[in-house]
Amino acid sequence: MEGLEVVGVAGSLEAALRALELAPDLVLLDLYLPDGNGLDLLPALAGAYVLVITAAKDAPTVERALLGGAMDYIVKPFGRARLREALTRYRAFRSLRHKAAVSQEDLDRLLARRGSPKGLDPYTAERILAYLAEAGALTAEEVAVGLGLSRVTAWRYLEALRREGRVRAEPHYGGPGRPSRAYRADQV
Repeated sequence: MEGLEVVGVAGSLEAALRALELAPDLVLLDLYLPDGNGLDLLPALAGAYVLVITAAKDAPTVERALLGGAMDYIVKPFGRARLREALTRYRAFRSLRHKAAVSQEDLDRLLARRGSPKGLDPYTAERILAYLAEAGALTAEEVAVGLGLSRVTAWRYLEALRREGRVRAEPHYGGPGRPSRAYRADQV
């Protein structure tokens, strides 16, 4: 994903502890490692954003990971859109560093306290966000054609995502007539 750089890869607990010297901002943590459980690393990862990616889905493990500081938990197998969503959320959390004060609206958005607007499917919204992240700025018409939606449906989702602060709208002057809007995924 744009703007992220891999600084290290570790295939064991021992290698992961050595890799912490690189002071990563974000750690993608698997729990099944050849020499132990990745959850044992959580205390050493204080100060880093931790995204658990694992096949472990039993409730005690999930609870231990989240209470231990993981910002997100993804169960294998997973799709690219789910990973992209987690990385977008990581960027949103990192953006707080640049604010003097955090509003309740910021917190609600980051902690996913706000449900989807009535009549909008969260899966479709995530598909649109993923499409924008790959394609750049697109009009509602271009999103509709690219994803097989009606123009009105694409516009409704794009405007809802804009109101939530997940996409930005900018004027688009494509030809004669009135200008339209181009929407871009907000890369915080």
